[in-house]
Amino acid sequence: MPFNSLAYALLLTCCVAWMAIGPWRALMLIVASLIFYAAAGPFDMAVFLGAVILNWLVQIAVPADRRRIMLLGDVNVTGSFVNTALPLGISFYSFQALAYHIDVVRGRNPPARSFPEFLLFKAFFPQLIAGPIVRPNQTLPQIQRIFDNKWRRHRLLVFGLGLIVLGLVKKVVLADSLAPVVDDIFYARPSSAYFAWLGAVLFMFQIYFDFSGYSDIAIGSAYLLGVRLPRNFATPFLAPNIQQLWQRWHITLTLFLRDYVFLPLADMRIAARRYRVAQHFCAMVLTMALCGLWHGAGWNFVLWGALQGVAMVFAALWSRHLPSPPAPIGWAVTIIFFVTTLVFFRSPNLDYAFNYLGTMLSFGGGWPAAVDDAAPPWEVAAGVAALFALHWVEFRLQETRVLRVMRRVEGPVSRGFLSALALLLILIPVTNVNPFIYFRF
Repeated sequence: MPFNSLAYALLLTCCVAWMAIGPWRALMLIVASLIFYAAAGPFDMAVFLGAVILNWLVQIAVPADRRRIMLLGDVNVTGSFVNTALPLGISFYSFQALAYHIDVVRGRNPPARSFPEFLLFKAFFPQLIAGPIVRPNQTLPQIQRIFDNKWRRHRLLVFGLGLIVLGLVKKVVLADSLAPVVDDIFYARPSSAYFAWLGAVLFMFQIYFDFSGYSDIAIGSAYLLGVRLPRNFATPFLAPNIQQLWQRWHITLTLFLRDYVFLPLADMRIAARRYRVAQHFCAMVLTMALCGLWHGAGWNFVLWGALQGVAMVFAALWSRHLPSPPAPIGWAVTIIFFVTTLVFFRSPNLDYAFNYLGTMLSFGGGWPAAVDDAAPPWEVAAGVAALFALHWVEFRLQETRVLRVMRRVEGPVSRGFLSALALLLILIPVTNVNPFIYFRF
């Protein structure tokens, strides 16, 4: 059930109204979550419920000191279908389950008190398909309060509605507008460096607006239902270096990889003390390579992830031994690197990616001046600058003073306006259906 659909708007509206006046709120959220996922089809629903039941059986049947077997709970369910058809959002709810088991075994969080609590923790529909990837200490206590009938609705409803509108603008207006241009350029290898760079830069913005738009709608929807989800994006394209870019991009995945992959690898006693720095850097590259593999079972994804890790190692070595470059230079180098390596992410295979990069870095093919094939370069430059300007505006919208303004305008009029605007965005006619990009991961 896409977020930018009338079906989702109706489901969310009914849930918000029920949470405000109805009984059995926890049961209602479970039913709504199952309805939301059932829209994907019986196969996806069967795999999801099988994963939930299997993980619950792992918790109640496997002693804590032998809980390494818990990995089978998700690995078996995931691996059984990886070569046939991937169920919707399987990697996200698998990561969530792994984080739950690991944190419970390590004593960081108590387990769910009952199967219904565990089911709602796994199935809570705003973040079910594409995150944010939540930890048990972030949402399980809130879910338990709902079961204990101690739920309190957040008063600042314009905040949640505002996030939903922002997410819809990113998805419907921006990402879906960029998608046809990007698809046309990547469909066949571009004939000039101009088109190659244009396709890569526009894809960077497309995937950002698409995924961060989903996250905004998910966080806003959960907020209206009285649940706070963690932030997932923080204007990454304003970062002055590659480390900060990844600290701001898909934050919950980055933290997951840091806590459950990188730190265990970096802390393993497999090298002498004098080689610990090398082990640390190797762990960084391996973690990012696994991040790439998570996005897709192809060498282009692995290479994309490994390049991010190598860049982070290079940046760390630079900061240790050389003075930091001026912020504008660091920002420009970071963006150019990220755009260039995204070619591996967007390409169907390595051969295509290297051919695309060959055209992109050759700076050949000339500059189109007519509007028959493309807008003239100055118009494209102005459009890209506008996209960066929108990114900067988003950064300003996240400041505390904006929240103060929201508190002053909170009321029926502002809620009605934002609700109507969200409905208008959903009703915008589209010629092509563009599902959220991260639904495939």
